[in-house]
Amino acid sequence: MPGQGDVVSQPATSPGALGEARPLRRNRDFRLLWTGQALSSLGSSMTTVVYPLLALGATHSATMAGVVGFAGMAAAALMRLPAGVLADRYPLKPLMVVPDLARAATTLSIVVVILTGHVTLAHLLVAAVLGSVCGALFDSAQAVAVRHVVPAEQLPNALAYNEARGHLAGLAGQPSGGYLYGVGAAVPVLADAVSYLACAGLTSLVRSPMRSSQAPERLRTLWRDIPVGLRYVASSPFLRVTLACAVGFSVVFAGLTIAVIALQGTGGDAAFHVGAALSMGALGGILGAWASPQLTKRLTPAVLVYVFGWTCCVALVLLGQVQDTYVIGALLALMFFVATPANATLFAAQIDITPPELQGRVVSAAMLAAGVAGPAGPPLAGLLLDNAGQAPTFLLFAALAAALTIVMHLSTPVRTMHRPGTAPKAG
Repeated sequence: MPGQGDVVSQPATSPGALGEARPLRRNRDFRLLWTGQALSSLGSSMTTVVYPLLALGATHSATMAGVVGFAGMAAAALMRLPAGVLADRYPLKPLMVVPDLARAATTLSIVVVILTGHVTLAHLLVAAVLGSVCGALFDSAQAVAVRHVVPAEQLPNALAYNEARGHLAGLAGQPSGGYLYGVGAAVPVLADAVSYLACAGLTSLVRSPMRSSQAPERLRTLWRDIPVGLRYVASSPFLRVTLACAVGFSVVFAGLTIAVIALQGTGGDAAFHVGAALSMGALGGILGAWASPQLTKRLTPAVLVYVFGWTCCVALVLLGQVQDTYVIGALLALMFFVATPANATLFAAQIDITPPELQGRVVSAAMLAAGVAGPAGPPLAGLLLDNAGQAPTFLLFAALAAALTIVMHLSTPVRTMHRPGTAPKAG
């Protein structure tokens, strides 16, 4: 993934640490991490439809409900870089287990106030901030943890399976959350709390110590390390190009949901059509993860990235011309099918070139970049749809995707990137 002048990578996992490379399905630690995080993601997906309803019920104001969502997003963004520093300095297991226990306690407090009929805006704001801070800590640690339990050459496949985990959670979580909310508002929230406890329990069973490469320092000295990840990203041609392109694509993909909703209108069957289209997209991502091992064997990393970019361009142009739910769903499925192995390949390459002591900070810098840009997608899509219409909106998104893909074609570090674990070492 880097150019010839970049830092030479260290193996993500030494052979001695894991012994002979074995299939991921037989890698106990990877299975524990994947299963725990899948349960946690499922629980979180279930409550994505519940918390806005609770906020609306408590405040009777869409604006105040939006403030709760903003507070959570702002807290997560502010915590990204400090969380990366902690992931580089401290053992990763406690950084995943303790935040999950804290999120479970916070979520259980929401269950209590629902059952007692005392849901308040203040409580929801505090819960949103605490949950997002803990989530940022967990996300940074779990993103680095995979390199401790999976050999370097298996990183793209492992990360593709992690992408599939998110698609599976979205596919099953939101319908389940809506159904359980109909049973009782506290039920999906309780399920979310249980999912955090399950994730913490499974993570605690991981045998790998998942320790950082540096000894912990005093907390006040850790704050000096916050800009280090940003400086490393700025110094790496590969990371500069790929993260800049990732920011652009995150805007496009974040705007797809509101665009699909707008395409389906507000009729009585709109929710069904939107759900069907988005479910097809999630299935495409799952199939992309399933096909990722074969695709990464047959195609070079650069070709995978180029196929993703140009496929998105074509799909976006076609989305500007169609109304049928299943055609829209098929195009979304195609986009997520190629996105999953491409994202996994790029993330694995980033892990492979980043020195172990900087993994957390670089991952957090990447998450911060995507997190800052992604929220611009929905309002941008809505503004374009309202003022320009369907075809121009998707044509502009396609033009953005084409420009980003051309940038990757012109980037020497992207053209010459190696599969993780195969980059030549400095003599």
